[in-house]
Amino acid sequence: MALAIPDAFGNTVHKLCHWHIMKKYREHLAYLYNLHEDLKDEFTAILNRPLMPTKFEATWKALMDKYNLHDDATMVAMWNERERWISAYFKEIFCAKMMSTQRSERMNYVLKKNFISEIQNLHRFVSQKEQNTLTFYGFDTQMAKLYSRAVYSEIIKRLKLSTLFTVVADPVGKIFDWECKLWTTQTIKADSVPEKYILRRYTKRPNI
Repeated sequence: MALAIPDAFGNTVHKLCHWHIMKKYREHLAYLYNLHEDLKDEFTAILNRPLMPTKFEATWKALMDKYNLHDDATMVAMWNERERWISAYFKEIFCAKMMSTQRSERMNYVLKKNFISEIQNLHRFVSQKEQNTLTFYGFDTQMAKLYSRAVYSEIIKRLKLSTLFTVVADPVGKIFDWECKLWTTQTIKADSVPEKYILRRYTKRPNI
């Protein structure tokens, strides 16, 4: 994955999941916490405080000095990966305060336990689900599949409002213009919207 992500998603920053890192070392961390009464609270504070890299590294070193953990294999391993999972190193990147994939992992677990087999790809399951549409227009299903939920909701709202206005239609040239000028589309009898009217940047897969 570490090699594939920069190749497939050139502008994407690959972070490691905070929850998975802690889970990976939880047994040894539990052992250290039993040895040192205050270590857990102090270590958790370092990981969760909004420190800058220099301050984080100094605080980490001070903690290792205090509990003599510089040669501890688990601490060394976590330190070596620090730039890929510690939030101090992602200050310039907007991550919406997300540090973990735990929420998506939990949903993944629920779906695979109750609805699909473990060998089935989750994205295929979602793509095969029938689209829930809000109108009886022929192009409604197309819009629900193409656009994100927020944009699709806005389309439906505009569509309902558009019935209050006059439509100027050119069926031959496939140009249909609403009097309100809020939305240009085709008549409600059409089964699909022509490709030229699809705004790719608002779709679910804008890069394709």
